[in-house]
Amino acid sequence: MLGVISCPKCRNVCGIDLEQKSKKCIKCNYNIKIKKVRIWVKTIERSNIPELVKKVKEEIENPSPNIRDY
Repeated sequence: MLGVISCPKCRNVCGIDLEQKSKKCIKCNYNIKIKKVRIWVKTIERSNIPELVKKVKEEIENPSPNIRDY
């Protein structure tokens, strides 16, 4: 299973394999512990990740009061 997360330190958004325990942020080099961060979206298809990352970035920049279902 794949997912989209954002770095708690710099808010950089990236796609990950949810079986990983941690991931190093490519922007600020922070070691992100996957169990402690919000998983914005989950997917099985790797080809969906770029589109989902883009949508999550937009949501972080312009939060909507409604809950979105991607």
